[in-house]
Amino acid sequence: GRITKDPNPYSRNSHFFYSPFLPKFTRTTYTKPTKNLSPIDNEPIKREYTLRTLSILNTIYPKRCNCPKSLENPSLNFLRLKSKESIARCSHCHKQISITANTPFQNIKLPLAYISYTIQDQILQYPKTMTSKEIARKLGLPYKTAYYLKKRIQVFFSHLNESLREQLYKELEESSKNFRLPKEGDLKETLKNQPVAVADSVVLYSSSLRANKHRSRRFKGGTASIYASNSIGGHQIGTLVHTIGINGGMTFYKSIPLNNQHYLEKDLEETIPKNVTLFTDEGYGFLWDRPNHKSVNHSKKSNDPRYNMSRERWVSKDGVSSNGAEARNNILKQSFRSYGYISPKWSQLALNELSFLGNVRFVPELKELLTLGGSKTVGFGDFL
Repeated sequence: GRITKDPNPYSRNSHFFYSPFLPKFTRTTYTKPTKNLSPIDNEPIKREYTLRTLSILNTIYPKRCNCPKSLENPSLNFLRLKSKESIARCSHCHKQISITANTPFQNIKLPLAYISYTIQDQILQYPKTMTSKEIARKLGLPYKTAYYLKKRIQVFFSHLNESLREQLYKELEESSKNFRLPKEGDLKETLKNQPVAVADSVVLYSSSLRANKHRSRRFKGGTASIYASNSIGGHQIGTLVHTIGINGGMTFYKSIPLNNQHYLEKDLEETIPKNVTLFTDEGYGFLWDRPNHKSVNHSKKSNDPRYNMSRERWVSKDGVSSNGAEARNNILKQSFRSYGYISPKWSQLALNELSFLGNVRFVPELKELLTLGGSKTVGFGDFL
């Protein structure tokens, strides 16, 4: 018969590929892992993230024992009980105290390392949002488990963001106590060392005609695109967001059902003191009690017959501009592209998450606690 040449065992096209770095006749094999490998699978790394989570919880939700000695010198020891990471012991009476009790992570069954690892990843990825599928893929978790972990973290971010809002309100109130804008003239020099707030509204996930079954809109304006027609229930489909920010500073988003005076003014009163300089478009004409409020006309026509629209519709001659709010709306839209869709029911949680991830950079101590530092301050004896 015909003599055939033996296949080259070192050829990668061969079914029996032998590595030249291994002994002869040793076949290389590949075993697929049962789950996606993550950095948390490394024990030293997992311990470091566990300590970081304990540090975060102990700093933001401090706990202590009620024994007499702890009232004078509170001290807790962590990681003393096997397979119970969230339980600390009083160093005086040895009473067990749950670190996750009365927090968004109460009764969580996952390892605590997953919390700080996900939080750090979210902060580093901003303005990109981290979806539940991405968390599931990185940590090797089922989708539903990753979904509920993300929901807990969103509630945690909402608590922190509310604290930042209250702190910002106090600082703005102090810095703009007796400040008044001139009625005319260029405002650039006047506002050189003053905080300037901007506000605007934007629609996310608007309903198309197909989603509305080609029926007429329920409302007019921007609100029309987030509600279905009355003939098919009139339920809300999209999300209407009110954006408030400080130029060069923090940003806060509020999910509102209607773009009217009641909801817009209420949100402004909760976030921005009345003496702070506020730049908006002409949709805020109802603000009569804010002496430092200026608006820009986005529909201003040009006096030059060669042009249709005036270039002052973005920045007026006095320096009034709401471009800061437009830029924040752009970041919001880009970030929410990662989600296929978010129900209006959960929209505020997602908005608080994005708002906090953008605001945390203005609080270096908090950012250090949540990302790189502070993990070795949870108590005495953690590294024994």
